[in-house]
Amino acid sequence: MRPAYGRVTLRPLEEFSDADWRRLQSHFRDPEIAHLNGTPPSRVPLWLLKRLLKSDARRSDRATFGIFDEHDDFIGTTELYDVRGAQGTLGIIIGERSHWARGYGPEAMHALLGYAFDVLGLDLVRLNTFGDNLRAQAAFRKVGFHEVERRTEASGRIDVRMELPRATWSSVRHDHVAASRGMRVASRP
Repeated sequence: MRPAYGRVTLRPLEEFSDADWRRLQSHFRDPEIAHLNGTPPSRVPLWLLKRLLKSDARRSDRATFGIFDEHDDFIGTTELYDVRGAQGTLGIIIGERSHWARGYGPEAMHALLGYAFDVLGLDLVRLNTFGDNLRAQAAFRKVGFHEVERRTEASGRIDVRMELPRATWSSVRHDHVAASRGMRVASRP
């Protein structure tokens, strides 16, 4: 299955080329991306990274995809993990700096959320981000996520928990479809 929305298409890891894998490795090694994810830059060799991620992607509580832009270039990854019952957790990395702050993140999330709610039948998708990752928080709000909790970690960083219920997603999706067709959408309180 290849969920798509706007300029992006999501593809499973099995469809990655060698060049896609090398780009993914460079994303995981990037110090800024690692900081935004709360991890140290990865030093895992490519052969091991492939093995680990492919193994992880086969788990029944996970759906992992590469994000490809309108030119069919690999630009990042997104996944649902900890899928249990009717809930799951969203993760996303737009690793290509040339695609930052250009709407690719929200489009990739729309594709993944359509898969989460329509195919998997989830009722709630949640995520965690850091308080200093304002760009990500704006992207999450753009697709309907709302903040439910902030707490300070032992490291001093603020952890922000956000959620998107199915009912909110249905409303947001309706508004986006109407806007893409040039219809005027009444604002909601």
